[in-house]
Amino acid sequence: MSNARLALIPFAVALAIAGVTRAVFAFDGLSSQDAYAYFNFARAIGPHLRHGAPLPDLFWPRGYPVAVAALLPIAGGGPGAGQLVSALACAGAAAATFLLVRALAERQAGGARWSAAASMAAGLAVACSGATIRYSQLVMADALAAGLVAAALLGAARFAAGGRGGWLIVCAVALAWGTTTRWLVGLLGLPLAAYLLPALRRRRDAWPWAAAAAIGALAILLPQLAVARAIPQSFAQHEWVQHWSLAHALRREFQTPESHEVYRLPVALFYVVRLGWPDYFSPLLALFALGGLIYLIRAREFSALALLAGWPAVALVFISGIPYENPRFLVPTLPAVAAIAGIGFGAAWKVAGTKGRWIAVVVFALSLGAGAVAAAREQRRQVERKNSDLDLISWTLARVPPDAELLMEGPTLAFEHYGHRPARALFSLTSEDVDRVVRSGGPLYLLADVATLDGPRKGKGPQLHLARLRRDPGLVALGGHPPYTLFAARGRQ
Repeated sequence: MSNARLALIPFAVALAIAGVTRAVFAFDGLSSQDAYAYFNFARAIGPHLRHGAPLPDLFWPRGYPVAVAALLPIAGGGPGAGQLVSALACAGAAAATFLLVRALAERQAGGARWSAAASMAAGLAVACSGATIRYSQLVMADALAAGLVAAALLGAARFAAGGRGGWLIVCAVALAWGTTTRWLVGLLGLPLAAYLLPALRRRRDAWPWAAAAAIGALAILLPQLAVARAIPQSFAQHEWVQHWSLAHALRREFQTPESHEVYRLPVALFYVVRLGWPDYFSPLLALFALGGLIYLIRAREFSALALLAGWPAVALVFISGIPYENPRFLVPTLPAVAAIAGIGFGAAWKVAGTKGRWIAVVVFALSLGAGAVAAAREQRRQVERKNSDLDLISWTLARVPPDAELLMEGPTLAFEHYGHRPARALFSLTSEDVDRVVRSGGPLYLLADVATLDGPRKGKGPQLHLARLRRDPGLVALGGHPPYTLFAARGRQ
């Protein structure tokens, strides 16, 4: 069977898992504020192109909402378009990882004898990972970033193996699109450059293809960079970039513009541990990945090692230097980590007898199963948090008059999406904005998590606005929907 047909197996498995997960958990993919921001922007692209309608603010790059906008017509204009993009991206990442390991393994002496086992293991490690199960359901950019990383890695491997020059264009375009999906993906250019440089020097036809690849990448990157330059807190203007420091890697406590954060683990240790966390990449699969690293070192496959291990290493160095912990930042590294694990499985398959191979298959299957169970548990918790937000919205709508001004410290975009009425976020208001709201004299309500504002966010903008409203006009508590409390301005209900 051809490689392309075999790659359909992990592709179909990933899509089937996404479909089953969507059927089991009634979840539309909208969770965090970022998800609503992506979806709102995607819906605004069509009217903007047709009628010049303004685009909403979006602080993140636009590669993902553009893809969502393309699928909105077939999804009825709903967030299912974002979930479809994420599910297809995860399936594509699984197939591309299969083909990536196949290309790398078959270059080695005798590699063709075990490349089928290695590549299938790698593809299934992506298809069945906890990360795929969870992020295929989200209207977020992480899954698409992982899919584009896998495509870039595959393009580089095929070109370096003597494939047509078009693979270099695939690599460059995927890298550029991935960068405009998640800025972090731009760092993939470092291991790609180290891997491709020998092939560029060796091949006589390389430089014309390199020039074409650069043109294709710049055509995607330059418009996004121009937009980012004009948006505050985007890309180079973001605090994470301006105040990045590797000294953050060993710290647990940070004072950021948003809050005072105290984490359980130092930043670097958090991300290293999360690489083998069951709802991302099961610890047993991490053992296969360790075997893959050992195999690549012993086989002196240093170029493949630079490509596959270099990408997670570069990503870990960067995210360890920002004062924030979020497992989503690891998702784009999944294809490379899974490829290493697949190579480790293939190496075990190569040296083991029949009994040893069965043991390896059982361990691999148990690892995938454990990851699926952990991911399903986390998905259930995510759905419960979403349902809690929906309850909060219904509870608030029943108590706030339609003509009242509502200020919120919480899920404002969710309130606007499901409540079909505006709410103003405390964190986006200036002192002058609050003064104008107070002077307006109309009905005024505030929904806030007071414990958080007076705790980790004390002294920050939202807490200062709360203190201002407490003084004048004064706040009267109307009730609570833990952890939130609804207030009305005194005399303005």
